[in-house]
Amino acid sequence: MSTPTFRQLPAKFDVPEGVNKRVDLPPEAYMGEKALEVFAGKKEEPFPRRPSYNTTGQAIKVQANQFRVITRPDADVFSFDVAVSPTPKHRIVYEKIWQLPIVQKKLAEFKHVWIYDNKALAWSKNTVERIVVAVDLGEPEGRPGNDRNKFNLTIRNTGKIRLALLGAYLKGAASWDPHVLECMSFLDHVLRQGAMERFKLIKRSFFNVESQTMRLNDLTEAVKGIYSAIRLNDSMKSGGVGLGVNVDVSNQTFWVGQKFEQIVRNFVNALGTQGNSNQLADIIRLLKPVRNGDSWAPSETFKALKRLHKLKFVTTHNQKDKKVYSVGRFAFDPKYGADGAHAKKVTFPKRVEGQAESVETSIYDYYAERYKVRLQYWHLPLIETTKKGYFPFELCMVERLNPYPFKLDASQTQSMIRFAVLRPEGRKAEIMSSVANLNWAGDRYLQAFGIKINPQMPVIPARLLKNPEIQFGAASKIDPKTSGRWDLRGKKFVKPNAKPLDSWAFISDVDTIDKPALQNFANTFVTAYKSHGGIIAKNPIIGHMPRSVATSPERIITEGYQKCGIENQKTPQIIFYVVKDKSAARYESMKATADCRHGIPTQMLLATNVRKAQPQYCSNVCMKVNAKLGGQTSRIVGDSFNKAQTMFIGVDVSHAAPGSLQASMAAMCASVDKDAAIYNAAVQTNGWRTEILSPENTNQMLTPMIEMYRKNNKANVENVFYMRDGVSEGQFAHVIEYELKELKKTFLEVQKTTPKITVIVATKRHHIRFFPERGDRNGNTLPGTLVEHEVTHPHQYDFYLCSHSAIQGTARPVHYNVIHDEIRKSPDDLQKMIYQHCYQYCRSTTPVSLHPAVYYAHLASNRGRAHEPRATAPGPGAQSQIGPTATSAHQNMECPRVNVLGSGAHKDNIGNLAKTMWFV
Repeated sequence: MSTPTFRQLPAKFDVPEGVNKRVDLPPEAYMGEKALEVFAGKKEEPFPRRPSYNTTGQAIKVQANQFRVITRPDADVFSFDVAVSPTPKHRIVYEKIWQLPIVQKKLAEFKHVWIYDNKALAWSKNTVERIVVAVDLGEPEGRPGNDRNKFNLTIRNTGKIRLALLGAYLKGAASWDPHVLECMSFLDHVLRQGAMERFKLIKRSFFNVESQTMRLNDLTEAVKGIYSAIRLNDSMKSGGVGLGVNVDVSNQTFWVGQKFEQIVRNFVNALGTQGNSNQLADIIRLLKPVRNGDSWAPSETFKALKRLHKLKFVTTHNQKDKKVYSVGRFAFDPKYGADGAHAKKVTFPKRVEGQAESVETSIYDYYAERYKVRLQYWHLPLIETTKKGYFPFELCMVERLNPYPFKLDASQTQSMIRFAVLRPEGRKAEIMSSVANLNWAGDRYLQAFGIKINPQMPVIPARLLKNPEIQFGAASKIDPKTSGRWDLRGKKFVKPNAKPLDSWAFISDVDTIDKPALQNFANTFVTAYKSHGGIIAKNPIIGHMPRSVATSPERIITEGYQKCGIENQKTPQIIFYVVKDKSAARYESMKATADCRHGIPTQMLLATNVRKAQPQYCSNVCMKVNAKLGGQTSRIVGDSFNKAQTMFIGVDVSHAAPGSLQASMAAMCASVDKDAAIYNAAVQTNGWRTEILSPENTNQMLTPMIEMYRKNNKANVENVFYMRDGVSEGQFAHVIEYELKELKKTFLEVQKTTPKITVIVATKRHHIRFFPERGDRNGNTLPGTLVEHEVTHPHQYDFYLCSHSAIQGTARPVHYNVIHDEIRKSPDDLQKMIYQHCYQYCRSTTPVSLHPAVYYAHLASNRGRAHEPRATAPGPGAQSQIGPTATSAHQNMECPRVNVLGSGAHKDNIGNLAKTMWFV
């Protein structure tokens, strides 16, 4: 039976106009009229309110990097529409017109300040109906009179922002209303207006050239900035006004500011097509056109220059020219032949005084005559700006703070992590320095609207939940207390491998590790696994493959599998492969062959670790292997959820890098045992950049998991905790309307009854951090730190939980949002359950930061990339393709499906892998 193809979900819920994405808004803000219609009449509209606060554990205090707004305006503010005629093509024109002296002089005639969003909206307390100003953008540049620079600016009153409505919502006296959205958007612009005059704003962060930087390579640098966003909160209970400003350290990658010909040299060198050469002749040769039949075409190196499109630069030959230009494209035309479109070939019609007709002049001659500049690198291609002007590379300087929009390579990523990681003490100091730089007390715009922000980091109440005890085999228990760590030595797994190991192997090639070292590791592993209760009936085969086999990831998997099966005279159960390095491409090829062709679990081992053969490393591998063979590492002592038959489902959808043509990858994991410790997983493509799980994916992935649960537990599922990862507030309604609806439908089809379902969204993509009065040795929050005051929503059911012990940097709490609640556990029980489950993640001797259902879904989603058809998977590390966005290019196309687990497997293995934790 063929697998149904996936098409994009219909956009049932239109996001209302005016949503400001720089503000942390509640989910209702993203719900237009259609969404409100869907939820109208339901018992809770549209999301559950917080039932109560946690009363368990120990009461503690933490500081949070959300600064209290202590006064806010309630008086009405006038809103204005800003229109420019004729309509400019580029947004920057609006900004330039607004900043013109003639416009600013006109606005200064009014008593109160103006706030402007640099496009179409303005706000003020001024009572005026209409302002019209005729402007000429050429005047400040000394070139007035050109019709294309003449515009009319019209500022027209469109109504009032009723800030009292925001106060009513915060007090719980009114439900969400589009007018509340207008209030939040206005307050956000007031907060940013003053800072934007001193910093460069990129999304929610401010940067300037004086910010701390670190060079990542010759092309890129990391820059520290100031993240700032206004948020709704429940601070009205603690002396605030229901608003806070979240300030954090922001880290962004930018192109390095340098001469344009130098950035091109560095870029070409980074491509690796020439080695590392700074010889201009080599660069020129690589950029020259190549033969294409009877014509000429761009070289591959020239095509790669597309990555420099939209790069901002200034010119150096004319000191009067203060413009910032943008790279539109690099000049190319087959008519220029083998040398390409360089400065001596490209010409334009130039007017000569006293002559009726224009004279064709080359770019080279123009700069020599007009600016007395003799171009040295005239052989290089020309930059063609978005305004169709030509500039030689050597007369251009790339500006600093040009955002680098591409995925970082491994080296850049490692350097970026080193730059970004700050322990709590250092992060807190950086945040307080950022607050001082924002200078709220001296901000004239905040003062004008009566907004005061306390620059001191608030101290807020929190609770430290009690950790669970962890049970291993033979009734042994561990109580890690607040350390967040425990030792596996002397501990047996609570459940060993389902079947004795009697057909397995360790495989390597002759160049990766020698046979004695491999044998030694196998012996050490056997000893370790037996000590943890693993059942081994026969020692593993040791396979040392020749070089001819090792060159092919597919061959080494297949021949290792065959060798194991032949020598043991039995279908292999698991195979260990030793690899030289962490090459993602090779890893994915090997996993794809093992998962999809042979349907067998595998364990990859890094050669350096195999040589050391340390017992602790072997124990860590034992945990993963035991899970893949149907075992269970540990369980939490006591029942953390009620006696009802309970299933935990985790869902994650990952997306390729921007511009990539890879499909989105969806993963679902579901617990199939009474302890909610053993999970099954399924992966499938999910359209292009589509976050919401398609109905057909939900049905196909969940059906066998329900069947497995019923088989294992001899009962129907009664309660479901649906843990969703990676969903923004704007998609909460979509999760309820699409995913929850299909979830119920699938349960009804399989078990003829519908369980109670609670939907919880877990996210780590936020900038809230906590600094405890008493933390661990690094100053981080202790595992079990729960915060549900001040930084949470004024009414809705959300909380922050730090369940792990941070190894480096500042701990990032997980933000949990309960968006649908049929089970109705009390906050005490729900938060305890989520926290305690973080202690039974199968491959760790620490609690993890995220509920295991979500964590496993994330792992499975990443592994799913290996299962894509090779023709559609560019592979790890592949550069993003430049061009139209994948969504716009593919929204009406069928999405390729992943290869099925064990689709080419031996009959003994068909269907077995899907029943294991193959993804860990």
